[in-house]
Amino acid sequence: MLRFHYLICVAAVVTIFYAMSFPGAQAYDAQVIIVNGTANHCKPNLSCYNPFQVNVSVGDTVTWINHDNRTHTATAGTSNYGPQGVFDSGIIQPGHSYTQFFGAVGKYPYYDKTDTWPSGLITVSNSFSHAELSWVPDSLRVEKQNYTSHGLVITKQIQNTGNADAHSIIFTLKITNQSSSLFYNNFVKLDVPQNQSVPVSFVWSNVPSGQYQLFFDANAANTIGDMNANDERSLDLISVPPSSQVPDQSLPITNQNFTIHDNTVSVPEFGSTSFLILIVSLVPVLVFAKSRLNSSLFS
Repeated sequence: MLRFHYLICVAAVVTIFYAMSFPGAQAYDAQVIIVNGTANHCKPNLSCYNPFQVNVSVGDTVTWINHDNRTHTATAGTSNYGPQGVFDSGIIQPGHSYTQFFGAVGKYPYYDKTDTWPSGLITVSNSFSHAELSWVPDSLRVEKQNYTSHGLVITKQIQNTGNADAHSIIFTLKITNQSSSLFYNNFVKLDVPQNQSVPVSFVWSNVPSGQYQLFFDANAANTIGDMNANDERSLDLISVPPSSQVPDQSLPITNQNFTIHDNTVSVPEFGSTSFLILIVSLVPVLVFAKSRLNSSLFS
């Protein structure tokens, strides 16, 4: 019996080690947004499902999220020939979602039974290669231009943890103030090799003092099959003081980083150091609680 339990423990440890050593073997959950505005045929979008086509591997899942104010379905088939019986979400209420597992190779067109206009396509293959882009936490750098006293160079790292290179990705940065007035809107195009991170830099000239929101985005989901488009967007807050009168003196710019996970909620980015500090701070509390418990039991 003891030997049996020992073998189970060894198998569990080996399984955990394998999962940690080969993260690419885990299944992905691709997300499709049912966009708001289906009553107007989702204009100016090309499709009521964003992205229109999703490429996944066997064993992956696809989740449809209803951002519209009307009910919808994701039903395998076409509006001309009707349902094919492969999958049917049923009614997806506004704000709700539906997840479908794909276990066989093939192309799966689908449509909305409540509105024959929206349609999409799921392509499933045995070994789909894709890039996986995400902004690196705490990587924002804001520096003065070396050739002007009123310009800034804004840089943030983007990483590709997928198994394919990301070619000609368009990165955008929009900057607004606290009243949502747009101060900056620009883009750059870069390649991001697999398993590497690259800096994405923008030049903002004639910067007035104030507090600003920096919206970063990477347009990748529709072209290279990125499974988690939410990781491609981030929000940073910076405060720019009045320009210094001393030549070559750097501006004391402060920033606070956030990451958008579900298009509605912003949460702070915490590094590993923060968790270590939290654990260390909890140790005295636990020791004190244990001593109080022992004194209560033996008093």
